[in-house]
Amino acid sequence: MKKSERLHDMLQFLKDKQDFNLKDLMEHYDISKSTAIRDVQSLELLGLPIYTEQGRNGKYVILQHRILAPMMFTVDEMHALYFAMLTLEGYKSKPFQYEIHTLEEKFKAALPQHVNANIQKMKRFIQLEITNQSNFNPYLKEVIQGIIEEKMYVILYDKQKKSIQIKGQFIQMKAKFGQWYSDIYNMDSHQIQHLRCDKIIALEEVNDQSAMDMEYLLSLLPNHHKQHHATSYTVVVTEKGKDLFDKEHYPSMSIQQTEELYTISGYYNADEQNFIAEYFLRYGKSIQSIYPSALKDIILHKLDDFIRHFRENV
Repeated sequence: MKKSERLHDMLQFLKDKQDFNLKDLMEHYDISKSTAIRDVQSLELLGLPIYTEQGRNGKYVILQHRILAPMMFTVDEMHALYFAMLTLEGYKSKPFQYEIHTLEEKFKAALPQHVNANIQKMKRFIQLEITNQSNFNPYLKEVIQGIIEEKMYVILYDKQKKSIQIKGQFIQMKAKFGQWYSDIYNMDSHQIQHLRCDKIIALEEVNDQSAMDMEYLLSLLPNHHKQHHATSYTVVVTEKGKDLFDKEHYPSMSIQQTEELYTISGYYNADEQNFIAEYFLRYGKSIQSIYPSALKDIILHKLDDFIRHFRENV
């Protein structure tokens, strides 16, 4: 086996190990001690994160227990990776923000000149329309790692300019309308809460073995929002209304085409009626009908307030 092939195979051999010694490599690859030492030095040059523990039973310890085997990418695959990175440009805060920067620097250093030139063209000429996100989110990386590793946290959260404490487990994180949000299971109320990530003031991991199974928590998400006395509605809109729906809508809403019109269906809880009314105000003349009439009355009342404001203050 050539040295290059052996080193590649060693990365595969070591990727799930926490530590190893020269004897492991000597026996597995039938090589001498001096060859094993040289191979370890070559692995370090390739970026294997290791350090040496001295002593009678000395060994090499692999940092963070995270080794990714080297992969070969086609030019189009590299373009696809960079295109995915461009989609995050509109966000002031990004998960793994430092790692994204170092990844871009590695691209520049490792890729052929013509591929680098194409990537720079992509960055210059491709403009992705993203809702601008200007709020700082210092804990995005921790939230994602908490979801992956099923960790429990005590969270200090800013709710209407008051600091509250929540003990819970993060379930999902999503970006919507220029903000990062996360669903969390509150261990005290035994309910799922929807948090804005930029409102998280502090996070502290809790090591009390109380974390719940993630599959169970995910199964709670589809029905956690709808309350027992929620009001169902249907709003019929034109093609223009359908375009507005595509640009912004919420998980409790769906849309179906009915001949040349479109029917938006959904529900709202008692404390959300003003929010829903203000949402449908944006649809203007594209609205053809509203059910129930109570929702129509709330929208009309909002319109009256709007007209009064303009007459008296503008």
